[in-house]
Amino acid sequence: MGREKLSLEVEGVPLIQRVSDALTDSCEEVLVVGESSIRPEGVGFATGERPGRLGPLAGVEAGLAAATNRLTFVAAADMPFLREDLVGYLLEHLRARDVRAVVPHHGGRIHPLCAAYDREVLPLVSAALDEGVRAVHEFLEGMDEVEYVGEELRRFGDPDLLLMNVNSPGDLERARRGARR
Repeated sequence: MGREKLSLEVEGVPLIQRVSDALTDSCEEVLVVGESSIRPEGVGFATGERPGRLGPLAGVEAGLAAATNRLTFVAAADMPFLREDLVGYLLEHLRARDVRAVVPHHGGRIHPLCAAYDREVLPLVSAALDEGVRAVHEFLEGMDEVEYVGEELRRFGDPDLLLMNVNSPGDLERARRGARR
């Protein structure tokens, strides 16, 4: 992107603020793993213990380690259309089921950076990282007690928008067009 992407704006609101706003009412605490020049009010920041860039799974580990609540929600901070009711639904689904994670499945792939996790998976995440696993989807493939939700996502809006990340200038333009709908 050529610059810090979490400060990029959709409808005049930085991406990190949009995600924070979607999490605030459903989550007792909101933590960002990593750095951002924008620090939304009421948001904590955590850093990982592992040196080097070990990918998203290391970020999940850092977030789970810093979290004080058993039920957690992991969201990429560049999701412009994450919705509070979707977050609440996934957390409630986790609370009501005997599973360790509830993960959206849409468009032929899973979305583990928009999912609810039981914090007790932390030792499993750490062990996977120790074994060289870096991708969250690869970690989930080896874990029991994961529930995937798909069709029910439509009740919260267009899953293509709800689950999108801004990873390129094209994605940013798509998000800005989607916000104008």
